[in-house]
Amino acid sequence: MLLFAFKMALDALFGVHDHYGTRRSHKIRIRLFAEFCKRNNIRDARAIDRALIGAYGEYLRVRLNAPFVWPDGHTDQPISVAYAHNLISTVNTTMYAMRKNEELHLSARTALGVARSYIRKTQIEADIADAKTAADRMIAADMLRGAAVVLLTRAWGMRVQEAILQDLDRMKREVDKTGSAAILEGCKGGRVCLTRTIKAEEFQIEALEFALAVRPHGSTCLLSKTDSVISFYRTTLNRCSRILRKCGPPSFRELRAGFAQDVYESIVRGPSPLRGPIRDRALDRIAREEVARMLGHDRYQVASSYIGGY
Repeated sequence: MLLFAFKMALDALFGVHDHYGTRRSHKIRIRLFAEFCKRNNIRDARAIDRALIGAYGEYLRVRLNAPFVWPDGHTDQPISVAYAHNLISTVNTTMYAMRKNEELHLSARTALGVARSYIRKTQIEADIADAKTAADRMIAADMLRGAAVVLLTRAWGMRVQEAILQDLDRMKREVDKTGSAAILEGCKGGRVCLTRTIKAEEFQIEALEFALAVRPHGSTCLLSKTDSVISFYRTTLNRCSRILRKCGPPSFRELRAGFAQDVYESIVRGPSPLRGPIRDRALDRIAREEVARMLGHDRYQVASSYIGGY
């Protein structure tokens, strides 16, 4: 089966025990290309050529502006520019995984006729109250560690993997000693930087103490000795994601965006660009730099994908 072959190629490229989040995202998105191949009577990966890849790009381009109607009447709904870019990135990655060359590489900008914008334009749906409600629902469902991840991501701006792997004992010692704690474990790309130190206020302390209370016995983080990040995703966080969406926030990343907006608004003492006009460009720049630092990014421009642009 073509979809199975795609998934096996991705596992071979990234490693079956590594980069779970990346592999999972690609495996979800490659389903659309597998269905596209099936509708074009392609059953063997060896039959995929540049013409088919180009046709897929044109298909996605149509869906940017209108539904795509197949000859049998089935309709595929419009998609966003960002999602279309992600779909093409997944096809490029999968084809490279299968062929070990770039012969079938598709330029997203050429295929779609529009560059991806990293500037957020939609309102953030990650109120602290909603995050706490989701955590309460998870506690009631006996998913205590999932609730801890929700609270840590919203209170400290952690990525999910950071929340899972963070040394909670170390954080507690730092908070007790200095009133702040650094985010060090599980960082993207292995990036460890002591400048990513965050002041612990009431909500941060509440989240940290809850995580300490529900972590497995003998562990410094939310994983038990028999857990892996992958198994924790599969057994706990996938179910927690459904509860989170029902309570308002559409994803764990949205909780980071809520944290970012709180940081920005506390510095400028006014609304983020998503909720009102920028009143002081110099202060806006300072706030963006602080948002980027607290989220673990090197460039202040990245803040635009969380709190909006100019």
